[in-house]
Amino acid sequence: MKLTELNRGEKAIIVKIGKLGELRKRLTDMGITSGELIKLERDAPLGDPQQFLIKGTGIAIRKEDANHIEIKDVVKSK
Repeated sequence: MKLTELNRGEKAIIVKIGKLGELRKRLTDMGITSGELIKLERDAPLGDPQQFLIKGTGIAIRKEDANHIEIKDVVKSK
């Protein structure tokens, strides 16, 4: 499953980050690594970028880039 498939408030575990070149290094420096829990906080008014919460920090990621991040074990919001 891709990170872009999360709905607002849902959490998931990051499995791997696809080929993003320099951006991949930047994302891992911000804490987006395999095994971390990530939550979709909100979408921008036009839907892109999306804001995610990871390790207590909000990070905005473009859908184009989030589509390269694989996740698993989605926890539905209540």
